[in-house]
Amino acid sequence: MILPHWIHAALEARLEGVSRKELAAQAEKISEQYRGKGGSEIIRTEQDALAYALVRMPATYAAVRHALRQTAERAPEFQPTSLLDVGAGPGTASWAALETWDSLRQATLVDRNQPLLEVARLAAVRCESAPALEIAQGNLPEALSKRAPADLVLASYALTELAPAALAEALEKLWTQTTEMLVVVEPGTPEGFRRILQIRAWLIAHAGHIAAPCTHAEGCPLATAERWCHFSQRLPRRRDHLLVKSASVNYEDEKFSYLAVSKTPLRNDAARRILSTPRVDKNAVRLTLCAPDKVEECVIERSDKEAYKKARHYDWGALRAADASGALHAADASGGPAL
Repeated sequence: MILPHWIHAALEARLEGVSRKELAAQAEKISEQYRGKGGSEIIRTEQDALAYALVRMPATYAAVRHALRQTAERAPEFQPTSLLDVGAGPGTASWAALETWDSLRQATLVDRNQPLLEVARLAAVRCESAPALEIAQGNLPEALSKRAPADLVLASYALTELAPAALAEALEKLWTQTTEMLVVVEPGTPEGFRRILQIRAWLIAHAGHIAAPCTHAEGCPLATAERWCHFSQRLPRRRDHLLVKSASVNYEDEKFSYLAVSKTPLRNDAARRILSTPRVDKNAVRLTLCAPDKVEECVIERSDKEAYKKARHYDWGALRAADASGALHAADASGGPAL
C-alpha cells in the first residue's frame, strides 16, 4: 500500500531546494480549507499542489489501493483495459489502478484544478509502465460528456465536493461512462458513509451489481446504526511527509469508505466482510461481520485450534467466505489492511 517509488522520485526532483517550512505552512492552510468543507480551488500554484501531494497522496493512494484490491478479489475476471479517473487531482487513484491491473492500456485523468494535473504529468513521466495517457482539465459532471466510456471509472474523494442536489446528475453521467466497473472512494466519516449509502441505493436501482465492500445488495445493516461502515489503512510516513505535516509519529491511519459496482452480475458465495478490528484474546477471536440486513458476531474459540490460529491473523476489511457449516475461512490469503 506504499506510494510507488517513481512518484516519490518525481516529487523529490521538483522539490529540490524548496523550503519544507514553507511547504508545511501551505499544507496546513490547504488542510484547514478542506476541513472547513472547502474545495480544491485553494490550490492555485505549483507549490500549493506539491504541498498537497506530499500530505495527501500517500494516504489517498493507500485507501484507493485497498479498495481496488478488494474489488479485484471479488471480480477476478475483471481485467480493464481503459480507465477514466474523474476528479483525478495528481492522479493518485490512477496510479493505484495501474498497480492493481496490468491489463490497463489507456487512462484519462480529468480534474478542474490545473496545478494538480501538472503534478499528475510529473508523475506520469517517471512511470515506466504508464499506459497511453490523456490528462484534461474540466469540471464534473460537464467534462464527462466529452470523454469516451471506460471499463473502469474512478471517483476518488471527488464527489465530496458536490452539492447534494448535483450528486444524482453526476452519478448518472459516471454510470453512463462506465462499461464494466465504477469505484467510488469517500472519506471514512459519517457524512462520507451517508454519501456512499445514497450512491449505493441509486446504483442498485439502476441495475448495478455490488462488488465491494458489500457482499450483497440487501439492506445495509449499518444504515440506521450509530456506527458507520468504513475501513482503515495504515501507511508509513517518509521524512518529507513528517516534516510537512509537522508530525512526530512515523505512520498514519487513513479512514475511508468505498463502493465498487459492476455492470455485470458477480458470483454469490455468501461471503462476509469484517467490519472492525478483530478482538483477540487468549480464549477466542471475535469478529463483527456484514450480512444482509444485519451485523453478525462470530466467535472462534481457542478450542478449535486450527481455526483460532488462522483467525488471529484476520484483518479489518478482509473478506471471509462462509462454507455450508457456517465456519469462516479466508477468501484470499492476501487479506485486508493490517492494523
